[in-house]
Formats: sequence, structure tokens, C-alpha cells
Amino acid sequence: MKKICIVILMLVVKNIFCQDIHLTQYFIAPQTINPAAFGVINSFEAGLQYKSQWNTFTRGFTTYSAFINKQIPTKNKKKNKGFFSTGLSFGYDKSGDSKLTTVAGSLPLNYSLKLNDRNFLTSGVSVGFAQKTLSGINQTWGSQYDGFNYNSSLPNENKIQQSVSIVDLGAGIALINKKNGKKFAVTTEPSNTLGFSVAHINKPNYSFYKNSNERLLMRFNLYESFNYSFSGSPFSISPSLMLQYQGGASEVILGTMFHYQLSGDSYITGLKKTTSVGFGAFYRFKDALAINTFIEIKKIMFGASYDVNLSTLQQTSKNKGGLEIFIKIKNTNYLYKGFSKW
Repeated sequence: MKKICIVILMLVVKNIFCQDIHLTQYFIAPQTINPAAFGVINSFEAGLQYKSQWNTFTRGFTTYSAFINKQIPTKNKKKNKGFFSTGLSFGYDKSGDSKLTTVAGSLPLNYSLKLNDRNFLTSGVSVGFAQKTLSGINQTWGSQYDGFNYNSSLPNENKIQQSVSIVDLGAGIALINKKNGKKFAVTTEPSNTLGFSVAHINKPNYSFYKNSNERLLMRFNLYESFNYSFSGSPFSISPSLMLQYQGGASEVILGTMFHYQLSGDSYITGLKKTTSVGFGAFYRFKDALAINTFIEIKKIMFGASYDVNLSTLQQTSKNKGGLEIFIKIKNTNYLYKGFSKW
């Protein structure tokens, strides 16, 4: 049993080295999965996320994320059919006995072409920086495995560097359809968002081994989100699907959020602000089930999720995955009525 646990932990460590900063509530900060997926729905967004994962059988992951994005004001509203949006995102992650630390940041920029009052075609790019650092003393390497067991007395034949840094490039496109005419709010969520993005386009060299040609493989992402508000009802539903593929590994996340609007914006004065609550569940295939909830008061959202581990690690993890919390501020000025000013 001890040998099995060691093998499992070695596989986990291997996964840590190749994995990007990962959050369950990926839809809170859309720019982190697609540089084209922001700027249309909300003219301004900012938020913070925190996650603690897998602390039951290892030191686990501790992740912090922050983001901000803003639609760039434009002139000549009637003549201009498009607009730019930009932002910043930052991530910090520490994991394992080796205290593997990841610090990453990116600057996304996109252009949204207004096809008509309801549809926008957006394309975007991102330039990022990432650094991974080993700061712990409990570091083990493949050359210290004798074929049967891990042997700490064996030397590590490879020259190791404690830190590695890269420049990272990404790009994406998104088609966003937004319908108006809801009875209980001036601003409504999009009815459909379809996006495709590619991360690590430049496939940067990303290895702790000196003189290694190991590269970070491109990650492909396909995302679909649909929102439906029931006529004359405060209820709405938002199912979504995300597919990711990177170097033979894949991830599929399918789930739904249910929303209940406690109060809506005033048509006449515009002073009454939306208050709503929501809950839902997302299934990450062969890995975990996440339970999500949030409350939104005057365009400030507070939310949390918890991952229930369902993978082959569930006996060791005791089904305990990780807690994630977030706060998000947004400004939802609907763009078909004119470009917003901040």
C-alpha cells in the first residue's frame, strides 16, 4: 500500500509540473481561458479568487488569482462598428513538499465587431509571463528511482535549475449573442457565448532541467455557455460546457447554474439595482463534482464552490477536493444601446 501511495504521489508531482494554474469557477474570469471572452457583456470587471485543494494527503495547492478588464471608450458611436477591450490578470500558486511556486500574469487585448444589435464577433490576443520556482528541500527526480523503489541516496544526474521563466502567447475568438426584451431588467445576460482559444502558441521551453528542449505544449479550449430566462419569471438557467486538450491530455467540464432574481433594475429611475442568488453543479469528467453558489448585490458578486474528488485518488483524498471562493465587481452596460463610458 505504501508503494502504491508513493507511485500516486509521483504521478501527482509530475502533473503539477505541467499543469497551468487551475480554478473550478473558470467562468468568473473569462479572460483567463480566452482573451476574446470579455468586454461585450460587461464594460468593466474586476475580481479575486482563492482556492485550497488536496490538503488531506499532501501539502496540496494554494491558489490566488486576480483580474481586471475594461472596455476602451470610443468616439463616433453611430459610425463605429467595433471597440477594443483590455485587461490584466495575475495568478499565484504554491503546491507540494517541494513548494513549487508559480507566478503568472498576462495582458489581453481584443476587438469586438458589432454584427448587429444582438451579435458580436470578438477576436483577441494575450501576452503573458510565467515563472516556476522550487524552494523546498524535499525534491525527488526520476533518476533517483532504482526500478523498484525511490532511493534518496542515488544522485540526480541531471543539472537542475531552481527557477524557470517564460514568455507566453495566446489567442482566441468568440461569438456572443445577446437578446433584449426581458420584462424584469434593463440589462440581461447573454443568451449564448461560443468561444475557441489556443494557449502557449509559441510553445516556450519550460523545464527545470538545464539544456533541456522540453516545451510547454499548446492548449486548445472550446467553450459554450447558454443562458435562458423564463418568460415572466425571476428564474433563469445557464448551462455551460468547456473542453480542453493539451498534449494527449483532455478535460471536459459540464454543468449548470440556476439563478433566482430577488429584485430587478427600475425601468423609470434606474436606481433599483439587481439582487440575485444562484446555485449549481459542474462535473469534471473522471475527476470531481463541484457544487457552486453565489449571491449578487448591486453588481457585486460573492461566491464559493467545493470540489468533491471522484478520481482514482478518492481513497487517499477521502473525496475531499478543494474550497474556492471569489468576489467580483461588474458593470453591465448593454452595448447595443451605445458604447459605455467609465
